[in-house]
Amino acid sequence: MTAGALAALLLGGVAVGVVAGLFGIGGGVLIVPLLYFLYEHPGWGGTAIAPALHAVIAHATSLFIIVPTAVRGTVSYHRAGLVAWRAALPIALASALAAAFGTQVALRLPAALLKVLFGTFLLATALQLLRRAGGEHRHTLRLSPAVTLLTGMLVGLVSATLGVGGGLVAIPLLVHFVGLELRRVAATSLVVAAFAATAGSFSYMLSGWGAAGLPRGSVGYVHVLAALPIVAGSLLSVPWGVRVNQRLSTRALRVAFAVLLVALGGRLILTNL
Repeated sequence: MTAGALAALLLGGVAVGVVAGLFGIGGGVLIVPLLYFLYEHPGWGGTAIAPALHAVIAHATSLFIIVPTAVRGTVSYHRAGLVAWRAALPIALASALAAAFGTQVALRLPAALLKVLFGTFLLATALQLLRRAGGEHRHTLRLSPAVTLLTGMLVGLVSATLGVGGGLVAIPLLVHFVGLELRRVAATSLVVAAFAATAGSFSYMLSGWGAAGLPRGSVGYVHVLAALPIVAGSLLSVPWGVRVNQRLSTRALRVAFAVLLVALGGRLILTNL
């Protein structure tokens, strides 16, 4: 990998951290397109791999990158007493099991289809960014085995297949299906993301162990060499995004970021159909 590519990944990690702190969304929406670009331009990045592996390696590496951020956030939320552990643990365990299955789904889908699915996910994320947050509502907590199993499985499947934290799926389900109070939703969603990303990362590592055509610095399908500068940049910059969020109105920034996601998602869909 070239020095320019490593520097770009570090700066990309800084952007991921700022966005996560500013908008409270997972970094996968930026990490995956950045890795797509790296693998699609081997002359610039110095990483030549078969096109059929681009999406799988990008999604696996993105999940690996999400783990430290999600764990760090979980610890912070736990100290603040905001994690609804009674709901979080059974849902998180179900998400971990589903994530292991989701990696196998990703490994069997064509790379072009994975990119179209990820583009669709970006469009859905943009829509959620533009929606106005509703007020606090009364909910009845529903923690039957069927509810927790279905919620965790949906989140884990989406997370591992697309290489994202799964908050787009988890948050609406936790509010409307599980009935969790709103002030605990973000914290509980992050616990689920930590479990799903960890299980998915290990599954990608084991499934790709000894596979041919992987880039240098990989453990299975996880490209650790590309992940480390992104992790370093994101852990450094998350507090910056939080401070900006506390001092400025983020409405205009949300619109601008949503437009960027629409452009990225639209391009992925149109170029891979």
